[in-house]
Amino acid sequence: MSKEVEIRTSQEGALKAHSSDDGPKVISGYALKFGTRSHNLGGFIEMIDKRALDQTDMSDVRALIDHDPSKILGRTSAGTLKLEVDDIGLRFDVTLPNTQYATDLYENLRVGNISNCSFGFLLGKNGDSFTRDQETGLPLRSLRNISKLTDVSVVTYPAYEDTDVTIAQRNLKQYEQRNLNPQKEKLLLQLDLIKLGL
Repeated sequence: MSKEVEIRTSQEGALKAHSSDDGPKVISGYALKFGTRSHNLGGFIEMIDKRALDQTDMSDVRALIDHDPSKILGRTSAGTLKLEVDDIGLRFDVTLPNTQYATDLYENLRVGNISNCSFGFLLGKNGDSFTRDQETGLPLRSLRNISKLTDVSVVTYPAYEDTDVTIAQRNLKQYEQRNLNPQKEKLLLQLDLIKLGL
């Protein structure tokens, strides 16, 4: 997976498993929801703007287990993964293949052992912006332009790995450097001078 791909996990209980008596097994849920604040992602929180998917390439998205390309569940280009943007976010429906790992996953979802999903994405130009979150005081990153959706994944652990937020942290540092106020710059300079013993 490209180093520029970011991965985010949606909230608990976002997935449902269902089937008719003799029909295919289907997993449905929201890969992402608009306007919902994430938990602390290592010094910042994140929210997805309602217009973030307006220009997104979703022509060849895969549904995976734990972002593992060897455990494919569906694909938009094959018609086995359907994506729909609505007022809540990005809804998906995956018609599961007749494989052992898909059958096992379906059963784990049905009994509630697994309940999270995740998505991989690439940001477009000017794809994010930062402000200060009124509730937490932390920087709030707004995802405004997702250029490509790479995958939606059913995940066992909704943990964020350090590599998942590297791009966001880099963008946060750039934001903070541009927005240092003169008073803060003066204090940082004074601290540097004290450290140097000047």
